[in-house]
Amino acid sequence: MISLDKFTIDNIPRNYLITSNNIHGRHEFVLNKICEFMKLLPDKIYNCPDIHYVSLPMTEANGKIISSATNDELILKSYGMLNKDELKKIGNEITINQIREVISFTQISAHKEKKIVLINNASSMNKEASSALLKTLEEVVSNCSFILLCNSVQEVQETIRSRCQHIDIDDNSSFEMNCSFQSFFFLRHSFLTNLKKEYDLENIIEIIIQDFESLLSNKIDPLDASNNWSKHHINLLLIIINEYLIFSSKKILLNNDYESRVNVLKKYSNLYKKIQTISNDLMMNINSKYLLNNLAIEIAA
Repeated sequence: MISLDKFTIDNIPRNYLITSNNIHGRHEFVLNKICEFMKLLPDKIYNCPDIHYVSLPMTEANGKIISSATNDELILKSYGMLNKDELKKIGNEITINQIREVISFTQISAHKEKKIVLINNASSMNKEASSALLKTLEEVVSNCSFILLCNSVQEVQETIRSRCQHIDIDDNSSFEMNCSFQSFFFLRHSFLTNLKKEYDLENIIEIIIQDFESLLSNKIDPLDASNNWSKHHINLLLIIINEYLIFSSKKILLNNDYESRVNVLKKYSNLYKKIQTISNDLMMNINSKYLLNNLAIEIAA
């Protein structure tokens, strides 16, 4: 992994893997760098003939791919905040046909001096797409840089990772002991700040965390908590609990309370891993109520 200040876009072809759980932040970070080098306004960047953007495919009713999902659409999908009709239009994986378009793009000379391929949500590439991209990274001869965005370095094939410089841009700024969880959450998920009122997010967060704490202290039946949680977007719920585990763990560590609460930290760590497993299970269409029941039972155990 290289430091943030080493991320450079110039006339030398370099490939980067940018990781962060902040989908909005990582996209803005890369776009600002591209705009600076290309001398483009942000709203003009994807109209530039030397930039090719790829993410989850947007499809017509017949399955024909018409475009790639915007970053905002990816964010709303990750939180489970798209309606059913909107969700149907977005595919679940980046396909080999999309990567074939990337290959064709790299084989054409740049209009100016440099070409850039931005693959958003790169962890969504299927096996065929990943194999095709790997071959392209190995063989491309044009002055083209590839920038891959995803949550974690582990989500991308090792062979692809080895051909990219890795930069993690998650916010590692100082953690204030007295900050509330709501402040912590919206700092890390700034995209949701403007949606607080529309989705009643502050109230939802408070209810979910109250049930979480009640489960830990065995003050609520796990199935009752699961029933409460099933009223909310499951993706959003998992993200809230995930962030609360991080928040609570930081509080313990900064209080120098590790030795007396080591068992609590171990439980938080196990729950954190459990949530990652549930997120993967959701992609396989496993019943969400069943998953919530299991999560609530495990929290209360």
